Amino acid sequence: MTASTSTHPSSSLSFYRTRPFHSSATVTTPSTTSPRTADVVPIYGQGPPPNAPEPQAGTSAENTKEASTKATDLVRDAEERAIRISRRKALADKVNGASSSRFWKNASVEEVGEHLEVRLDTRAVRHPTTKKIIQIPAHKKMLAHALAMEWDLLASARQATQGHRVPLTSLVCRAIDLEDEKTAAAGGGAAPMRTALIENLLRYLDTDSLLCWAPPDELASLHGIGGAATRNVAGHGEVTLRQLQERTAEPILAYMAAHVWPGVVVEPVLGGADQASLLFPKPHPAETRKAVADWLESLNGWDLAGVERATLAGKSMVVASRFVAGWSQTAVHPAPANARSSALSVEAAYAATNMETAFQTAQWGEVEDTHDVDQADMRRHFGSVVLLVS
Repeated sequence: MTASTSTHPSSSLSFYRTRPFHSSATVTTPSTTSPRTADVVPIYGQGPPPNAPEPQAGTSAENTKEASTKATDLVRDAEERAIRISRRKALADKVNGASSSRFWKNASVEEVGEHLEVRLDTRAVRHPTTKKIIQIPAHKKMLAHALAMEWDLLASARQATQGHRVPLTSLVCRAIDLEDEKTAAAGGGAAPMRTALIENLLRYLDTDSLLCWAPPDELASLHGIGGAATRNVAGHGEVTLRQLQERTAEPILAYMAAHVWPGVVVEPVLGGADQASLLFPKPHPAETRKAVADWLESLNGWDLAGVERATLAGKSMVVASRFVAGWSQTAVHPAPANARSSALSVEAAYAATNMETAFQTAQWGEVEDTHDVDQADMRRHFGSVVLLVS
């Protein structure tokens, strides 16, 4: 008997009933357990803290002995240090003459013939190497009196052997040596000291601080170098570093071309319009170097020593030459009619060789006991050159 198929409507529609996508999936009921937070730092033990450690028995005497030994060592070190300090002080007093008097009472200037001599009572000051009496030209009276004052401030003869205590005496002796060598060279002798000095000065000319300029403002802005930044520099207003350098160098170079190095064109060694590199200085032409060397060779010993001292102070041979040419009484080339008014002042020479520092301190300020000390030292060097050559 064949089973009959149900024709009930519900039976026929049961095939089309909606079923789960995964027929074998189980239904998960939500958890009713309350969540627990994580223990970031676990709890270490419960109860009172442990007792403090106690020293072991029998070590009290050893600790006392060790402490006594350390105290004895500290006392001994302090005593030795005090002895060393007292010995150094005694040696310094001996060297500086703080405990002994000098052999002269007064330092004075005496005119002898066509020269001036510095006298320590009745004794004349002598050259430390040649032992000759230091003779200063008669027209250099300010130099002679400054030299006498330098010796009058010394406390003992021992201090005269310390170069930093007699800088003006050292400068005068340098000038005398150069002058004597030039006189000997005129008679056919050699002049190795002057030759070495001139060669050294020409090296300063190749990296002259007056001729090392920042890149042009347009180029600095294009490459983001920072050279186009402005500062309010005293005496110049709001300027860029390039503008400050150009304004300072132009009148000095114009004076040199007109009165000191006629026909010689001196161009910047860094920052020039035709320079491919902004890092390496461009050497001067051979004609320029020869003209400058010939001018240096023509100077007497006093002026040449002045150029050397000013160059070493400001790292600029151009400024040093301009400075000496304005103050010298024996200029090689004719000076302008108002020669005295055209002389470069000590302050102007310092400013011309200190442009970058002035530009930075205009914004950031000066470092105490650094910038002010350097300024005073440079002004002292330039002032000594004025006394030497005028």
